[in-house]
Amino acid sequence: MSESDFDLRVERVRKAAEVIGGLPSKALQAEAFRYLLGDVPATSPAPEVRVPSEGGEAPPASQKRARSSSATKTAITQDRDLNLFPEGKTSFKDFAATKSPSNNNERYAVAVYWLREVAQVGEATVAQVVSCYRNVGWALPTDVANAASQAVKATYLSSGKADDLKLSSTGINLVDTTLPRAKK
Repeated sequence: MSESDFDLRVERVRKAAEVIGGLPSKALQAEAFRYLLGDVPATSPAPEVRVPSEGGEAPPASQKRARSSSATKTAITQDRDLNLFPEGKTSFKDFAATKSPSNNNERYAVAVYWLREVAQVGEATVAQVVSCYRNVGWALPTDVANAASQAVKATYLSSGKADDLKLSSTGINLVDTTLPRAKK
């Protein structure tokens, strides 16, 4: 890739970040971000975005209606076929107990680590992570797919794709060496 191609891509990313940051709600921002990354099926229409006019006026109140929360949240499904107690391997419940993650980013990293490294299921999915959460009684994030994006932002995951979650080196180090954290 030439330097000019790289600079062009960087400028496109800056413009996209500016547009997404200007959207009126976090849910719409997350939806637009997922759409730009290709995590939304190609048959889905692009999210509707209303941009204020040049004069800076906001759209009329009739156009400001918020979408219902069920429309902006990913459906919560779990993988009922996932074996959380694989023979000859540490169960997820026992593994999670030894790591004691304290927030959703750490929980996501622990779940993806166990799925890929211990259970060796291949591609880890959001549905499998939901199964892990439910197995140990962790409260589910409000938007489980967005929680994967947040774990990417925290640098624990390198991919937040719903059907192929991957750990970053930071996430591997977190689970291998940092967790459980020392008690204060």
